[in-house]
Amino acid sequence: MGLLRTSLFVVLSGSLVWARIAVGSDVPIADVHMHAYEKTADEAEWFGSRFEKNGVKWAGGVGNYSEHMANKLGQGYIAAFGQDYFMGAYKKYGPEGLVDLKNPLIKKMFEEAKVLFEAQKIKGFGEIHIDNETPGAARKIPLINPVTLKMLEMTEPVAGFVQFHAQYSDTLESDVLELSNRFPRSKIILAHCVPGKNRDVIRLLTRIFNRTQNVYCETSGGNGPTHASYRKRYEKIFGSGNGRMYGVGGLDQWWRKLILRFPDRVMVGTDPCCGRKERYDELVHELRTYFLPELPEDVRDKVAYKNALNIFGLPQ
Repeated sequence: MGLLRTSLFVVLSGSLVWARIAVGSDVPIADVHMHAYEKTADEAEWFGSRFEKNGVKWAGGVGNYSEHMANKLGQGYIAAFGQDYFMGAYKKYGPEGLVDLKNPLIKKMFEEAKVLFEAQKIKGFGEIHIDNETPGAARKIPLINPVTLKMLEMTEPVAGFVQFHAQYSDTLESDVLELSNRFPRSKIILAHCVPGKNRDVIRLLTRIFNRTQNVYCETSGGNGPTHASYRKRYEKIFGSGNGRMYGVGGLDQWWRKLILRFPDRVMVGTDPCCGRKERYDELVHELRTYFLPELPEDVRDKVAYKNALNIFGLPQ
């Protein structure tokens, strides 16, 4: 009897998994946290084949602007700029270089950005690391500083965007609200839906979303199982195969409530950085299997791609 029960459980579990995949398998995806570092034709071809295979119709939002990627994806490219210069300034000059408009690399970044904005090749900056606890790359600078203000000044006339990586902190809410009020046409995207403890972050995002119209977040990073597997503490907190937001156990109930309450504010991302590029298929598969099927169809479509179309002004 025990064996029969186990067999039935396996079959039923398999059916449930396949049902989940079926629900999320046909919806197009806008990957708004897609890093591409090399800026080569080979890289554009590699990602292009993965996009076609996985139903990713739009991608970008972070990383280094690439003419090859722009040629490959056309209007599906969410062209972002500045991360390579921003990281270069950090490595060469430390955190102080990231807030200094006179820093040589920051000056060059804005000079090139001006040309690209005028040519209508970019509409934003990202991923701009403000507060990062990653070992070996940890840094913390004020969210409101001369460099970030200049970024938003450049995106404001074109209703562009800046995607910030900022950890949960006591000042994040007030800083984001101030920037939102000062630059109402710019889109402020909080990468990874703000790394931090679930309840604290969800309360923070609830307050921010309630008081703004131009602040959004995306689901990449430790929110899903692949990225979470690189953080041993996540397995202790959420269990094997789970991220902070979703995984083999489905979508966390508190995140689901937040998304259903603010269905126009959340987008999906993969973040194939830091040695995870070869796992791109897996990252998209997780979104289609454990995350998107947990949402009502109308909300699923918004989060998967419709929100990104509106936020970034993308064509269907």
